Amino acid sequence: MQPLRHLNDMEDLWGMRSAGALIDLPSTGVSVLRWTRTTGGPFEFNVATSPDIMLFSMVLLPMEACSRVDDSVIWDGPIRGGSVRLIDSRSIEYTGFESPSPFDLLHIHFSLDELRLAARRFGVDFEDFQPNDGPLYRDDSIGRQLGAQFVAALDADGPAGRMYADGIAQSLVAHLLHNYGRVTGPLQSAGPDGLQAAFEHVERHPHETLSVARLARVADMSEFHFARRFKQRYGLTPHAHLVAARLRLAKADLAFSDKNILQIAMDCGFSDSSHLARLFRKMEGVTPQRYRQALQQ
Repeated sequence: MQPLRHLNDMEDLWGMRSAGALIDLPSTGVSVLRWTRTTGGPFEFNVATSPDIMLFSMVLLPMEACSRVDDSVIWDGPIRGGSVRLIDSRSIEYTGFESPSPFDLLHIHFSLDELRLAARRFGVDFEDFQPNDGPLYRDDSIGRQLGAQFVAALDADGPAGRMYADGIAQSLVAHLLHNYGRVTGPLQSAGPDGLQAAFEHVERHPHETLSVARLARVADMSEFHFARRFKQRYGLTPHAHLVAARLRLAKADLAFSDKNILQIAMDCGFSDSSHLARLFRKMEGVTPQRYRQALQQ
């Protein structure tokens, strides 16, 4: 549950090759990985958690497992095929499991910040996840259906599989918000066009030169009140939202196009390739070129 900088890092943690992986899907930042073990025998997996990375785990086939969080055993016994588990890593340091049986697991990693941004793009004010007062492994029919679609996307080749998975990831986000999240209601408009209009204007035109003054005019507000209220509502400054939108666009270009890094930088609103590389490395932990190479492996 560490940030997914590189597929090889995750495979080293598991001590096995993944059965399929789609890393950093453009619209949501979701990463999907499948871990399949066809033989029995002792197996142990432990990993340090990251406070922003959540995990939606799907058990595709029945298995035996002893699951741990920090020093506590939270499950020991059989798990039914089709069960799901949402792991909120903010209050734990380590998680893992032991299993004597074969297993087939689908792990969907996502950033809580990215989930909040995705909700806001649809005008939904997502607060947090609800406490899990039910069984650790849940029966989630919609989650199972989405998991089956992710498996199909993992089996597809090239950009088509990523495009298919990206659409499924958006459906998963909606499912998580509706069934697992505390949604406080629709975002309120700030005026005739409002903060939401300014937010969406950035989403639609990230490649353009968008100053605070221009976005304030879209929202029909003074610059001072616009910047303050934008930060209050969305949890980030207008400039940070613009940079995030440009980076999402750049990630899509790196995944789906043959354009060189300079052309991607210019098309996505960055001043040059060095500007893109600096911000990309700060946010993703790797250079744009290394990110593209990882997708092609």
